[in-house]
Amino acid sequence: MKFKKFIDTKEFQIKLVVTITFLLLLILSFFFSSQIENALSLNSSYNKNQTNYNLLNSSKYLVEYIDVGQGNSCLVQLPDDKTILIDGGNVSSGKIVSDYIQSRGIDKIDYMIGTHADADHIGGLGYVLENFEVKNIYRPFQIAGIGSNSDSFVPHENEDLAEVYNVIVSEEGNRNKVSRITTNIYKNFIDSIYSETYTENNITNQSKVTVFYDGLKIYGQDYELEFYAPLVRDKVYDLSNYSDTYGFATMGYGTTNSNGNSAIFSITIFDETFFFTGDASFSSSSENEIPTSGYAEQDFINSLTIEEKQKLSNVSVYLMGHHGSAYSSSEMLMSLITPKFVVVSVGENNTYDHPSENAIESAKKYKSESDPILSTAVFGNIVFGESDENLKYVLSKASEANSIRISWYLLGSIIFIFIETFVIFIKPIKKQKIKTN
Repeated sequence: MKFKKFIDTKEFQIKLVVTITFLLLLILSFFFSSQIENALSLNSSYNKNQTNYNLLNSSKYLVEYIDVGQGNSCLVQLPDDKTILIDGGNVSSGKIVSDYIQSRGIDKIDYMIGTHADADHIGGLGYVLENFEVKNIYRPFQIAGIGSNSDSFVPHENEDLAEVYNVIVSEEGNRNKVSRITTNIYKNFIDSIYSETYTENNITNQSKVTVFYDGLKIYGQDYELEFYAPLVRDKVYDLSNYSDTYGFATMGYGTTNSNGNSAIFSITIFDETFFFTGDASFSSSSENEIPTSGYAEQDFINSLTIEEKQKLSNVSVYLMGHHGSAYSSSEMLMSLITPKFVVVSVGENNTYDHPSENAIESAKKYKSESDPILSTAVFGNIVFGESDENLKYVLSKASEANSIRISWYLLGSIIFIFIETFVIFIKPIKKQKIKTN
């Protein structure tokens, strides 16, 4: 009876209204948590540089790491409205990449870079070439062909570098000094790039194909793309003397080592530098943390001039080499570039155990921002651009920060309900003191 009298009182009704109001506010604040935290400068040490995509609309450029699972693809929209596509993931990722490019309102690609011959990097580029006109294509010095060994190898019929391959083999006397790729995916890539055309001023032109090499630079309005590897061979072979391909023949790292032929390059836009190393490695054993001579990452570092080291000393965003493999991103490299942010393009629950603990710890040790390592497996597409004159990023999937936020909201809800229950239902019901004579 006492409880029934209490719930009929004005005190209870006021507390009930207050409780419902607070619960509604709790629910609403959950859905608008990011905006509230940004306004109050909360969570500043976790994902502090994450922003809303709408805030990047005014950015003069975008660098977008596309989620293609266990592979790599990156779209760059430059200040002069030109575009760069770096890799295209596996064959199955071709449509994903193409749809993504179309969603950005892009109908032509100015620069396409296939960093090396591995299927998870160039596999999807064939589909992209079918659906977009590409003006300039950058390929590795890796010869497409057939044959299980050096003696039986024959360059692919559409391999434009067949003549220079034969010249190098005859002059240097060692077929193993040139990377030979016999996969159908790479042969299809070669077919596609040498048949690609683009239209300009109502004239159809053959796309320009260039082998990337150390020293190659692309300049534009407020940006520069510079290649640091692979290194040019000891004897200089100008490819235009032997083929319709531009550039120079580069060093080989054994016929089966596709990763060693990876493009290592930076894209500097205004004052921000984005750094890429493909699948270049510093070791063939995860137990060897000291970079070993004869590997691409070590050779690249040893070849840098003082000016180049200075340029790479404060990288804005580093795409972790070889998807975070234990054989890349050595401490020597990380201590050189000391990146603000680190991105890893990797598939969820992949069979390679990428990214490795060694690579993650090395990245954490040298990156300057407190934000987490941004993995496409966790965060989906990752887009960098300018907002309020600062480098910011947008994540397409729920972040780890959001997961932590959810747990805190659940805990907050339990505490809130407990307190309200105590205040409303327990506090008013007190035992009456028994008066004694």
